Amino acid sequence: MFHRYARMVSKFRWLIIALWLVAVAAVTLFLPSLPNVVSHQSQTYLPNNAESVIAGNLANRTDTQHHAQSTVVVAIRDAHGLTQTDKLYLKQRMDALGRDKPSYHITYIEDAANAPSSVGSQFLSKDGTTEIAVVGLSQGITDPNVSGTFKQLYGSFRNVPAGAKMYFTGDVPIQEDALHGSLNAAKKTAAVTVILVLVILLAVFRSLLAPLLTLIAIGLSYMVSSGVVAWAAARGMPVSTFTQTFLIAILMGAGTDYTMIMMSRFREELTRTHDKEEALTAALKGVSKTIVFSAMTVLVSFAVLYFARFGLYRSAVGISIGIFITLLNGITLVPAVMSVLGRALYWPLQPKPGAEHRPSRIWNWTSAVSTKRPWIVLLVLFVILTPIGLRFTNDRTFNPMVDIPNSTSVAGFNTVAKAFGDGQVLPTTIVLKTTADLRTPSGMATINQISKTLRSVSGVKTVESATQPTGTVIKQFQLAYQNEQASVGLHQIQSGLSALSANLGNSHGKSGTSQVGQLQAGSAKVTAGMGSLAKGATQLASNGTPLVSGAQGLANGLSQVHSGASSLASGISQVATSDQKLAGAAGSLANAIAAWAKQHPSAAQSASWQQIQQLANQLSQGTSQTSQATAKLSVGATQTAAALSGLQNGSTKLASGTKQFSNAVGKLASGANQLSAGSGQVTNGIGQLNAALGKQVSGLGTAAAGVSKMESGVAQVGGFLHQSKSASDPGFYIPASTLRQNKQLQQAMNAYISPNGHIAKFTVVLTANPYSMTAINTMTPLQNAAQTSLAASPIHHGAIYVGGTTGTQANMNQLSSQDFVRTMSIVFAAIFILLAILLRSILTPLVSLLSLAGTYFVTMGIVQSIAIHVLHQPGVNWAVPFFAFLLLVALGVDYSIFLTTRFDEEYRAGNSPVAAIRHAMRTMGNVVFSAALIMGGTFGSMIVTGMSTLTEIGLAVVIGLFLYTFFMLGFYTPAMMGIMGRAHAWPFARDNEESDWVG
Repeated sequence: MFHRYARMVSKFRWLIIALWLVAVAAVTLFLPSLPNVVSHQSQTYLPNNAESVIAGNLANRTDTQHHAQSTVVVAIRDAHGLTQTDKLYLKQRMDALGRDKPSYHITYIEDAANAPSSVGSQFLSKDGTTEIAVVGLSQGITDPNVSGTFKQLYGSFRNVPAGAKMYFTGDVPIQEDALHGSLNAAKKTAAVTVILVLVILLAVFRSLLAPLLTLIAIGLSYMVSSGVVAWAAARGMPVSTFTQTFLIAILMGAGTDYTMIMMSRFREELTRTHDKEEALTAALKGVSKTIVFSAMTVLVSFAVLYFARFGLYRSAVGISIGIFITLLNGITLVPAVMSVLGRALYWPLQPKPGAEHRPSRIWNWTSAVSTKRPWIVLLVLFVILTPIGLRFTNDRTFNPMVDIPNSTSVAGFNTVAKAFGDGQVLPTTIVLKTTADLRTPSGMATINQISKTLRSVSGVKTVESATQPTGTVIKQFQLAYQNEQASVGLHQIQSGLSALSANLGNSHGKSGTSQVGQLQAGSAKVTAGMGSLAKGATQLASNGTPLVSGAQGLANGLSQVHSGASSLASGISQVATSDQKLAGAAGSLANAIAAWAKQHPSAAQSASWQQIQQLANQLSQGTSQTSQATAKLSVGATQTAAALSGLQNGSTKLASGTKQFSNAVGKLASGANQLSAGSGQVTNGIGQLNAALGKQVSGLGTAAAGVSKMESGVAQVGGFLHQSKSASDPGFYIPASTLRQNKQLQQAMNAYISPNGHIAKFTVVLTANPYSMTAINTMTPLQNAAQTSLAASPIHHGAIYVGGTTGTQANMNQLSSQDFVRTMSIVFAAIFILLAILLRSILTPLVSLLSLAGTYFVTMGIVQSIAIHVLHQPGVNWAVPFFAFLLLVALGVDYSIFLTTRFDEEYRAGNSPVAAIRHAMRTMGNVVFSAALIMGGTFGSMIVTGMSTLTEIGLAVVIGLFLYTFFMLGFYTPAMMGIMGRAHAWPFARDNEESDWVG
């Protein structure tokens, strides 16, 4: 088989080379560029059903006037305090942008100048050093022109006042800087990798053409692979900045490994024969299976990521395309060029027949030690490596700014965070979705209840919503405030009743005219009004809260009271006038009788005349007293009418929105009933006045007592209402009429509630950095608090979603953790199946996978310690554990395959397991070390990028490959082979005979 294949490669070698050159030209001309495709892909990595994605989509349906694909926070800062010149400069620049929105792709602008006065202060820091503005753009991170828009926007702020400095930040600007940082890092990685690979290959082959062939072959593989991956990405395959970076590193590393092992075996075979075609056949026969299965393990490891849910994990699927193309390159182009060059490939040290192949001294020693004392070796490895592995606690950070600490957006974020707080730049969004209408009194009460609950969660600085657009609840709509206003109105009622009681208590006299009937009629109206008042108060007591309808009844009743009191004052005034006239007439009559008696002394001595004269005097005195009493009563009635006017005003305030606690309303009803009863007594007393006009009105005292009781009841209710302002829950209520008429309230609802009223948004500003684990760990308590508050609110049904930057990071944390176990299980299973097929064993693949798992935990224990104690990060970057595991397993298993396939070849040649593993390690040691060194070098080049994430991944691969090749393959694998012996093939039995591979 291999002889025919080698002859075919030799025969069509120039055609194979030409086809690869044509493929590269076609890809370059007709397929898109991978960096361009990557820069236009979404970087959220979350599926559409992720909670934060749903929250973002729902939030966009609330404030229809402030829709944008991205926002930029513009800040001006002067450490010594902003001057009027600084503020004027920012205003003028924002006004200029507002006049030319299309040129900058601006959808809206928010700053202190055009914001409502109630929220204008939020744009200026408390220390007066920083002022911000928010610019919404119609372009997002996936728009190819967004980078140019950012540059144009930033460049428009020229001639900044002396002492001040401009800053620009926001979620998308940070993503944009991180994206460009990653793309630049990929370029650095490529350049450093080429240099490292060239140096290592020169040292390994000590020739010029072999390293050059390797670099050309891998370069062609990368060019074709990147074009195909970009083409697939443009049609829906997920990609990320890691795709390009890993494609460079893995193709350079794995491709170099495959090429090197092919050329190393070819050189080894050239020392045994003069025929280059025979040597090529032997080389293909010896390593083709190893290369194919090594490439397949990497290919399958990345291909199964298609089944991951997390977008970042799925973005590594493209690597499998690159590995497949690299494999084709390794078994077509590389052999073709080897056939062309022959021994000249290794010039100037060309291999000669009979020359010895240099064995590996390191693995020769480690294999001898491990097979002699396998149990001791395993115990030593366990004692040394286990404590290191246990140091890995999976502490992670989701802060992308650690990768770009010197970028414009990060400088802006730090500046705004210092002035306004860490959470101000990137707040969290909580969204309520319900089938009920939130643009109602009960809906607003629900929103206020949730807002208050969210604010009580630890780590929350402020909460902004429809009921508190500035972060503070609207005081006028709190029941405690409304009750306090009602208390003021009732106090006015109490004052009027006090005046009425005092005047009625002090009035006395005798009636001298039938017009007192008008007084009785007015009092009857008062009684009717008091009845209406009692009826309204009783209705309030039965209905509980809100006290709107009852309060309206109270207002109507008090209106009637005021009308009756006015009639009463008018009637009493007329009575007083009549009494004055009557008293004057009675006095004139008495004087006339006295004068007549002086003129007729004899007649005056008559007993009848003296009785008439006496009656006239008594009538004069009585009418005089009655006149004085009714005058006082008139004054009191007038004061009562004035007091009741204030009482009516107070009741109108009460009717505008008072919502009373049921127990207080009950007492109000009690007081109103007393008021009605007292008013009835007033009417009865005035009736007695009308019945006995010549006598002093004793019934007014009873009326005064009734009014006094009414005053006491009103005072008691007012006290209860006044005390409600100190309650732990001040309550909240907005009348429907206010919702329709209050313009500021309408603005708040339009900003935080969807037009159909089914979606409400809450903006939560945290005290912690929005990317920190502290902030991420706050998301679950926030959601639970909101859901619990919703269940206890007037509208108690609906769903709560958490979005914003921190909500997205929390979703990424949750989904990546869940997908890590699931995806790695699939990768492990796929690699196990491939190894079982390759090695025709179950036990040996398990041993290999166990060594890879152990290497991963030890590696991450070291990397986490470096990240925390050397790089001074709160933990490793959140993507590092996954990619470190994937790369160490997918790439590390290659070296296990290199060794175990050579062991299998030696074992089938008739050697014992111990002899086979020793010979395999002596033969393959230098190849594996060189391959691991190259792979480590390609990933080690990431360390020079300056990006924390790539640095940690590079460290993980370098450290992991060292641990795996030296400890696991150097000691663990031969020790296990020494222990297992012939059982290494379990459960399949094989004869120790050489067999060809026909796969």
